[in-house]
Amino acid sequence: MTASPLPAASTEWAAPEIRQTRAALSRVIEPGDLLAQVLIAELGPLEAYGRICASGGPGDALQQRVGETAETAGLSARQRRLTDALPRWRARLRQVQGPRDLRSMQQLGGGLIIPEDSAWPAALNDLGPMAPTALWFRAGPREGTSGAEGDPYERFLRRMPPHHRAIGIVGSREMTDYGGRVAVQLSSELAGRDVCILSGGAYGVDAAAHRGALKAQAPSERAPTIAVLAGGLDRWYPAGNEPLLRGIGNTGLLLSEMAPGSSPTKHRFLHRNRMIAALAAATVVVEARRRSGALSTAHHALGLGRPVGVVPGSVFSASSEGCHRLLRDSPAQVITDAADILHLLLPDGGALSTGSADEPQNTAEAVCTTQREQLDALGEVDQRVWDALPARRFTSVGKLSEVAGLAVPQVLGGLNRMQTLGLVIRRNGHWGRAR
Repeated sequence: MTASPLPAASTEWAAPEIRQTRAALSRVIEPGDLLAQVLIAELGPLEAYGRICASGGPGDALQQRVGETAETAGLSARQRRLTDALPRWRARLRQVQGPRDLRSMQQLGGGLIIPEDSAWPAALNDLGPMAPTALWFRAGPREGTSGAEGDPYERFLRRMPPHHRAIGIVGSREMTDYGGRVAVQLSSELAGRDVCILSGGAYGVDAAAHRGALKAQAPSERAPTIAVLAGGLDRWYPAGNEPLLRGIGNTGLLLSEMAPGSSPTKHRFLHRNRMIAALAAATVVVEARRRSGALSTAHHALGLGRPVGVVPGSVFSASSEGCHRLLRDSPAQVITDAADILHLLLPDGGALSTGSADEPQNTAEAVCTTQREQLDALGEVDQRVWDALPARRFTSVGKLSEVAGLAVPQVLGGLNRMQTLGLVIRRNGHWGRAR
């Protein structure tokens, strides 16, 4: 393959053939196509792409195999028919130029991260079948370094923050002066504490959040801010934000699931929001009108079990109507300053502390007490997942989805949160309670 060589670090990278295939699949498959993701999960990217490229129908055996998994993912009988899906995927095969796309991103200081890489952001897996096929990125050298920062993949590794240090700040494109000042202040304070700000690169609150992060004195090499875009990274959209997006690409990261040359559309914007929600440990809505796309991001976060915060506004302001409805109708919490956002990550206030080597070790009794307290503190979604887990054996995510009555992404989100707490363990793709 003609893409740039990957850095020879301890990171495990997928084979070039798989990367090239994922690049092709990212052009063939639209975001949100759950049946395509089920097919890839069942067969692997190489065989799945081969089936798409081949002529003829899927065959009864493959339809049954994929159909059963797709049904577990919540697809209707009509939505899981491969005979309907294959033509729509094959219609784009003439557009596939995997090596060219990889070369194009290399020339722009970027590349492609795929699920088979150990560098793949594990938080995206919480989306389950809604996870992206691949993640295109752009990470240019910082200003004044003259390209001396090394390979783009090395820059990605250095800049991509750990999940617990990423906060999504989103809001309306038609922000008020109040919303702009709040977004800048919150993002600047958080970035100054080595918290990465994720947003969508759009006009309004998104741009204000990015600007606030860029002006902060970040204490590490990690990205102060990341923009998740709805189109290909070889074009600047919106065009009026080109200087801002260039600045983000040179000090942080630009991310997209869309192949180079792809146009941003309303459909792709809505699906882009789920990636912001997944990549962020918590999401904060600064201003949102009644039908703002920022509410979509907040609802995705809530569906994943991520904390959501909302900055209240004037009761007379249409720009805050969506915020107030979110506070009224969801578990979202009021945000008034950066400390409130850090509190979202860990209610005891120790969200970003590293702990001390001098702290005494817990006794078994203290651990049991802590576990009981953790179970008592679980949110409604996590509690339903916990209750659905068998007491003494392991079970699949699909079975948990059926028993708990929750969508697969919600189940995965709850399991990952409880795994972090040490309440559950994963074994051979199945989950069980930790003893």
